[in-house]
Amino acid sequence: MIGLLFMAGISVWLAVVIYLCKRIPRWLGMARFTKAAQFLLFPVLLILPIADELIGRWQFKKLCEREAVVALSSDWQGVKRARNASGSIVNLNGYTIRIREQFVKYVDIDTGRPFLEYKGFHHSGGVLMDRLGLGLGKSISCWPPNDSHVLNSVNIDQLLKQGK
Repeated sequence: MIGLLFMAGISVWLAVVIYLCKRIPRWLGMARFTKAAQFLLFPVLLILPIADELIGRWQFKKLCEREAVVALSSDWQGVKRARNASGSIVNLNGYTIRIREQFVKYVDIDTGRPFLEYKGFHHSGGVLMDRLGLGLGKSISCWPPNDSHVLNSVNIDQLLKQGK
């Protein structure tokens, strides 16, 4: 059933795109080059519903490459007890799609200073995938590529257990 609805949606959008490609040059009063304008408008209008998805995923990938890193303080080996002082998940502004940032921080209980910090990012897609529910609630996340290795080498589970 979902497949049939999807095909019907694509068919309707294709009909709308063809109609708009024929009408827009006339609405703009173009007497010359109407066929060229129609030809150029077709791919632009066709991908318009998923343009935010394409641009947003590119922005998400760049954000993950740039900011999803682990920061470990130089005096981490002196930590005997730790607690998780992570913040809540916040929405980031300035991106085509809704991107949420999750900040993870571990604090040395004895000194009160953070010794391990990293960020993770989450997104559910653009307008079609997120807001209209076509993504069916799926979220894509990125974390630093070496976060589990660092957590294991620091032995964070043991430090947290000592901190209770």
